[in-house]
Amino acid sequence: MVNLLKSGATMLQEHCSECNSPLFRVRGEVWCPNCNKRVITVKEGEEPASSFSLQIKDVERTILLKIHDCNQQIAAEKGIANLETLCTLLIKWLDALERVKKLQKL
Repeated sequence: MVNLLKSGATMLQEHCSECNSPLFRVRGEVWCPNCNKRVITVKEGEEPASSFSLQIKDVERTILLKIHDCNQQIAAEKGIANLETLCTLLIKWLDALERVKKLQKL
């Protein structure tokens, strides 16, 4: 929890419903540091977001991180054979991102 506070996270008044640990706001998202999970809160009278759309957003974040990682590896790579493999992988990640974007429009 100390590391979260040092990194600029905000401790909230709310507590985790599973472990009763204080929740933190990290880059606009609420997290339980004990469970190491993102927490979705629903205010009274609001409809919770569908679990499908939340999962799609998580998939999108993962793909974007993989694209970033792949791009860094491509920038550092000198071997042609490895570059070809990395570029093929990058194309697959970009295709996956395009599919996720289409699902988000549904």
